[in-house]
Amino acid sequence: MEIRGIAGFIVKKLVDTTREISQGRNAGCIGFVNEEGIIDRMTPFVKGGISGMPLRKLLDNITEMKGKSLIEGLEMIPDNSVLITTRPGKTGLITDVTGVDFFNMPIISIGVKHGEMAGIAVIYPKNEYFDMATQSEEVDLKILAAHTPEEEKEVLRASTELSLKYLDVSTGLEIVETPETEPVIRLNRREPFKLPKLKVDSISEKFAGELVKKSMEIGQGREVAAIGEVDDNGHISKRGETVVGGIGYVPSRVLASSCVDITGKSLREIYSKVIPENGVIVHTHPGGTGVMHMGDANAGPGSWGRPIVAIGHDNAGRMRGATVIEAVHEVYDFADEDEELGLKFFDAETPEEESEIRNRKFGVAQEYTNLCKPIEIRP
Repeated sequence: MEIRGIAGFIVKKLVDTTREISQGRNAGCIGFVNEEGIIDRMTPFVKGGISGMPLRKLLDNITEMKGKSLIEGLEMIPDNSVLITTRPGKTGLITDVTGVDFFNMPIISIGVKHGEMAGIAVIYPKNEYFDMATQSEEVDLKILAAHTPEEEKEVLRASTELSLKYLDVSTGLEIVETPETEPVIRLNRREPFKLPKLKVDSISEKFAGELVKKSMEIGQGREVAAIGEVDDNGHISKRGETVVGGIGYVPSRVLASSCVDITGKSLREIYSKVIPENGVIVHTHPGGTGVMHMGDANAGPGSWGRPIVAIGHDNAGRMRGATVIEAVHEVYDFADEDEELGLKFFDAETPEEESEIRNRKFGVAQEYTNLCKPIEIRP
């Protein structure tokens, strides 16, 4: 899909909204490309919150997001769609492939400086960009793996060279004057995309042991992970190879590469069509007991609609326990509430109101921990 231009009224309204909300917040929507290659329709605008663009609220203009993961929302986006966002303080130049990798559709960036439009850029989904995203994840991990200053210097040099390539991933986009149209909501009438709500009760002792062994070999508090498969009895066995992540995280593309070929594929395609529907994310928590938090929930069922398991172990390699956060309704209810709180933060008029919002945000984070269900480690 080639885009020839974007309607001027869409650009103006997004820039006006960005100027009105100020405070460095962005605004965005899903746009729709007509047969002439012009973006002339859009969903209602969504304002950015504390953590940037509230993706669930954005996708809710495409499909009802209640009880759904982000990937289930993404798969309902019409084929002629683009993501449009403003970039306060920037010229609109796109210098990364994160968005196009996640959404697997064109991304439009509108730069806003001093309250005025500063430039517009577009990036298209391309296989080479998805592979660049993989390289970026790998480079970040290689920095952790470097043993000497010289090794780290070489990795940083590779990182800089890769960053320079990102300067050429986007192109300019023309503004076209077209009749103004009203925002549209939930145009798509396709069959809903749903992943099964998998139940997990136990994990293979051998599988868990392999992960902990690798975790001990790597050290430094780095997490290791693999994709597992859950059977009809709720028991997880290993599906792919073990991969090594960073301190407190395992990158999504590196994780997926443990069991499937991710070459030339976007994250959206990988987690919706390539990884088996009974796939489960399993990772280690060095120094922990397997209890997880909000970040784990978002990295598992929140984003990809799949259960996530954590195996806790001590510094001697002894497994302390394992828990799972399944794709239960509460995961998505808390995610919706967290986005709402991120927006309410900017409406607070008094210190007391802001304190109440901040306290509830911490409370929501704690709610995720309560969703951790202990599972059995057995043969």
